[in-house]
Amino acid sequence: MTDRMFAQLKPARLDELTEAAHSRHRADDLARAFRTPPAPLKAAVPFRRRPLLLSGGLVAAGLAAAVIVAPHVAPQPGSAPSAALPRTVATRPAALDARSVLLAAAESAARTPASTGRYWYTRERTFSRVRVDEDAYVAKLKALAAERDRRAASGSKEAADRWLDAQVSKLKKTSDLAYAAYSGSTDESWRARAKGDVNRNVRRSDGKITFGSPEDEEKWRSSGSPRLIKGGRTVDDDRLDRVLSIDNPSLTIRNVDRLPTGEKAFGRRLHELYRARPSGGTDEDFSVYLWQTAVDLLNAPITPGTRAALFRVLAGEQGLTALGERADSLGRTGAALAATEPGDHGESIEYRIIVDPGSARLLQYEVAGDGASAPYLRVTLEDAGWVDALGRRP
Repeated sequence: MTDRMFAQLKPARLDELTEAAHSRHRADDLARAFRTPPAPLKAAVPFRRRPLLLSGGLVAAGLAAAVIVAPHVAPQPGSAPSAALPRTVATRPAALDARSVLLAAAESAARTPASTGRYWYTRERTFSRVRVDEDAYVAKLKALAAERDRRAASGSKEAADRWLDAQVSKLKKTSDLAYAAYSGSTDESWRARAKGDVNRNVRRSDGKITFGSPEDEEKWRSSGSPRLIKGGRTVDDDRLDRVLSIDNPSLTIRNVDRLPTGEKAFGRRLHELYRARPSGGTDEDFSVYLWQTAVDLLNAPITPGTRAALFRVLAGEQGLTALGERADSLGRTGAALAATEPGDHGESIEYRIIVDPGSARLLQYEVAGDGASAPYLRVTLEDAGWVDALGRRP
């Protein structure tokens, strides 16, 4: 995963470990370094590409939003996500294969009544691995920026920028913590449907760190017990025309309801978007792209017909494995599906989702690695729906 996925998981979405991505995001790194207070950096999964939804991989840390009519999903009374990151535990053996689960979800989606509103609201509960000691990381970025300015003043600005690109790339590759630490936050967003209306993002950080094992906690203490995250609540308002999916910048909340509703037409449209994606020159294959895009769209207001078509397209792909019925961090149960891909260092990365076939809702997604005590990332989709005013909830 990468900075996109984990900085939201734009902490880190997966493809930003490439050299080209480091260069593209140099400005973001510098802006982050001088922002006050800086937002917590979270861990990146050891993977070159963002996980998407199919034979390629699962995750998305990307919030999509656009018109589907997703039934309202409220947390069960008395249930709350735990602070730790336990692996999701199966409650029953698998009864259906992945294709059957996805086709059942497609049928449910097609029967869902459509709705609309002024703002598309989402609430997510995110646990992710912390990637760096942020204070130390930001200090190093500032020092690099100062050296870049010194080099630019006495020589070529272009050469100074190339030097900085290389140094930031090296820093990202060498700054990972030597222990497994995790942070949690609750994130709410209101996406305005009308151009020019205010969008709002609210993040509540737990301000606490949990560790993968007692040995990890001891390593943290031995390193001086750095303060890896900062708690508190932040509210950001803007009037930006935000995209719903990083790989699909043409999709916005005002046009996502115009996506095709037939399986074949929607499949053709996905291939068109795949060819037009900003990262089109990379080696990301279609299945990886499809996984990411599907997770983005399943948390967006696409129409019931498009949602049904999306599940049918997914059912036609290879590589998904049914894991049986599992509970998410809120105790809601659904059918768990997984896809596996090799990581950068020979390990296996597993992308998991929990889908409720009865409501056609994506309940949770995870990214996990071989032998890890907890997932690198877990996002529980607590609530979603249309509302008519900022601050309101479905």
